Amino acid sequence: MGFSLSDKKAKIISVFLVFVLALGIAICGLENAIAAPLKGNPEIMGMWETLPMPPPENRMQSVHTIVLPNGKVLMVNGSSFRSLLVKENGEDQFTQFTEGVDVKNYDVVNNTGLLDPETGKVERIPSPPAIQHGTTNDLFCVGHVQLANGNVLFVGGTGRYYPGGAFTGTKQLNLYDWKTGEWKDLGEMKEGRWYPSLISLNDGKVVILSGLKWGGPNQINPSIEIYDPKTEKLSYFDPTTIKNSPFNTKVENGDVYDSIDLYPRVFPLADGRLLLTGDEAGIAGVLVPHSSKKSYLMSIKEDATGKLSISFEVGPDRAETSKAYGTALQVPNSEDVLLLGGIIGTNSIAFGRGGNTSGFPGAKVVASLQHWVSPANSREKNGKWEIFPDFLKTPRANLQAVILPTKEILVVNGGEYPEYLPVYEPLLMTPDATAAAGYKTQSLERAKLPRLYHNGAVLLPDARVLVLGGNANRAAREKDGTVHVNVIGDQTSFFKFAKLHDQSGKPEEFDLNTFYQDPQHYFVENDKEPFVPAEIWQGEIFSPPYLFKSGPRPEIVKATEELNYGQSGSISVKNATEKGSLVLVKLGSVTHSFDFGQRLADLAVEKVTLGDESAIDFKVSISPNLYPPGYYMMFYLNDVGKPSHAKMVKLGA
Repeated sequence: MGFSLSDKKAKIISVFLVFVLALGIAICGLENAIAAPLKGNPEIMGMWETLPMPPPENRMQSVHTIVLPNGKVLMVNGSSFRSLLVKENGEDQFTQFTEGVDVKNYDVVNNTGLLDPETGKVERIPSPPAIQHGTTNDLFCVGHVQLANGNVLFVGGTGRYYPGGAFTGTKQLNLYDWKTGEWKDLGEMKEGRWYPSLISLNDGKVVILSGLKWGGPNQINPSIEIYDPKTEKLSYFDPTTIKNSPFNTKVENGDVYDSIDLYPRVFPLADGRLLLTGDEAGIAGVLVPHSSKKSYLMSIKEDATGKLSISFEVGPDRAETSKAYGTALQVPNSEDVLLLGGIIGTNSIAFGRGGNTSGFPGAKVVASLQHWVSPANSREKNGKWEIFPDFLKTPRANLQAVILPTKEILVVNGGEYPEYLPVYEPLLMTPDATAAAGYKTQSLERAKLPRLYHNGAVLLPDARVLVLGGNANRAAREKDGTVHVNVIGDQTSFFKFAKLHDQSGKPEEFDLNTFYQDPQHYFVENDKEPFVPAEIWQGEIFSPPYLFKSGPRPEIVKATEELNYGQSGSISVKNATEKGSLVLVKLGSVTHSFDFGQRLADLAVEKVTLGDESAIDFKVSISPNLYPPGYYMMFYLNDVGKPSHAKMVKLGA
C-alpha cells in the first residue's frame, strides 16, 4: 500500500526534527535541549496546511459542511448571508447596501460545492431550484443530517431577508443523493423552518425541532415533526398543548414561558429519550427568554398501528442560563453531554463587534464547560449538570468541537466575540480522570486564517480535521454576481467599504491575494485588531499530534462494508499491535457551531492474531439509540494511539 501525501510529509518532518534535536544537543547539551521543547514540533503541536485557493468561479464559504460516504465534503451555502450592492447612476463611488439578496434568483442561491480532501480542490455543483412548490427554496440556514443510506436530508432554509436582520423560513424538504449527485424534492412541511435542528432516531426516522415560520419574520415555529424516510411522510406535533413542554413551563423567577430556540442543541439518550439542553444558536429580534436554566427530556412512543406520540419531562437546572453560539457534543462512548463556550444574555451576533459591547447589558461570552452527567453516571433519574466556569481559559463563541478517533476533542475556530477577535489556536481536550471536568487541555499550533461566524470543522477519513468558512460581516453582491468582502458594519448606512491601512498606517486598497498571503496585513481606522474580510474562501486542514507519533501507521487492509448491531466481525490490519482499539465515528454534518452527525463508539475487540496482516476480531455492542443507522468511519488505533485511515462502513439493523 502506498503512502499518502500527508504520510510522506510526516516522515520528512520527523527526520528533520531528529536532525534539529541532534544539533541542539551538540550545541546546548542534552539537558538544555530537552528542557526547551521545539516550537512547532508537530508531534506536540500538530500541523496546519492551507488548501489551494479555488479559482474565482468556485470560491465560496461553507455555511453547511457535510462529510459524504465517498469521503468528499459537501459545501452548502444558498444565498450565503449577503447584501445587495447597488451602483447608483452606474458610478462606482455612489453605492448603496441593501440588506439581504433576492433569493428568488437562482444565481443568488446557487452556491454549492464538493471538496475533495485528497486534492484540496473545490468543484461547484448545481443547487436545488430557487423556486419550488411556488415558493422560495434557499438552502441558507437549513437543518441537515445524513440518513441511514448516506443521502443528506435538508430541512427548511431562508424564505426571505427582512430589514434589521430578520428572516422567515421555508417549508421545503430537499434530499441530496451522494451517489448520483442529484437533488430530490421531498415536498413541504406544514410550517416554515429557518435554523431547525435534526436528530436521527434508532429506526432511521428524523426528529425536526424549531426554526422560524414562513408567514412573518422572526416568529418561532414551536411545532415538532418527525420525518420517516421509508414512507417520505411527516408526523406533526404541537408542544404548546403538551404538559411539561418548554412552552408550558415558566422560567425561573419570572412569569415568562420557556421556548425551544433556534438550532437547539439536542441529543439522543440510551433509553430512547432526547435531551434538550437549552443551548442554541438563535438570532436577535426573536422573542425568547434569555434567563432560562431549564433542560428537558422528550420521549417518543409508537403504538401498534405505527402512530407516534411525544411527551416531556422537565430536566435538571443548569448553572448558567441558555447560551447562543456555543458548541455541544456527546462524550465519546457515552451518553453524557458537554456544552462549551457561547454567549449569555443575547442572541445577537453583533455583540462585541469592533470591541463594542454597549447596548447589551449583562451579556458576555463565556469560557465555561457544562457537563450533563447521565443517569447511569449520576444515579439521578434525569441526570445532573456540572459546570467548570473557566475551562477554555479564553471566552469563545462560534467555536467547533471535533471528536477525534482517540476520544480526544479538538476545539477549533471562533472568536472572543461572535464576529470579532478570532481565536487561532486549537485546544486539545484529552480525557483525564484526575483533571478538572475530566479533561486536560493543551493549546496547539496556530491556524493561519480567522474563522468567526458560519465556520465549519469536520473529521476526515484520513484522521485529519478540515476547517472551512467564516463570516466577520455580510459580503456585498452586485447584480452581476461580483462579491465584495472588504466590508464593515456602519451605524448610519448599514454596511460600508472598509478604509484600510497597513501596520505602519499607510492607506492601502484591499487586495485579496495580499490578505491570503498575510491575514494580519490590513487594519481599519481606530481598531488595533487586524481586519477580517466578510467571507473566508480558503480552507485549511489540521493534522493532530497523533499523526506524528513514532512508528509505522497502522492500515486497515480488509474490512466489511456493512455492519449490524450485535454482530461479530473481523478486519485485517497492517502494522497492528497487541493492544489496540477499534472505533466507529459517525460522519460530520455541521453548521452554526453544532455537528448533527458526529458520534464515537468503541467496537469491542475480542481477539488479536498478530501477523503481517493481523486479524482483529470484534463485536458491535453499541446502542442504536445513541448510534443510529448510517455511515461511519472505522478507525484502528495502535498501542500509542496512532490511527489508521478509516474504512467507510454502513451500520444497520
